[in-house]
Amino acid sequence: MAIAWEPFMAHVQERGEYTTTGEAERVTRAVLSALDAHLLGSERTGLADRLPAQCQPLLLEPLPATKPLSPHEFVEAVALLIKSATPRDRYVHCVPGAVTLLGV
Repeated sequence: MAIAWEPFMAHVQERGEYTTTGEAERVTRAVLSALDAHLLGSERTGLADRLPAQCQPLLLEPLPATKPLSPHEFVEAVALLIKSATPRDRYVHCVPGAVTLLGV
């Protein structure tokens, strides 16, 4: 069962210790955009089914990748999507963001 957008963003904001909902949304979109193509079949749809409807297009529309990303490549992919990310921010935002999203 999917969670509603507002409680989901409140959860991400709290767990990621983001100061604003906007920051939590930005990181959520970046993590999902990087993660989208690297989940396969039922993993992809299973996660999408648990997330708010606003998140589902980020997971279900792109085509799957031909090879999974390494942890370092995943962090770099998220960092590219967070335009203001410094090298430190890559790990500060990406890792907690991904853990929060996948732990929902």
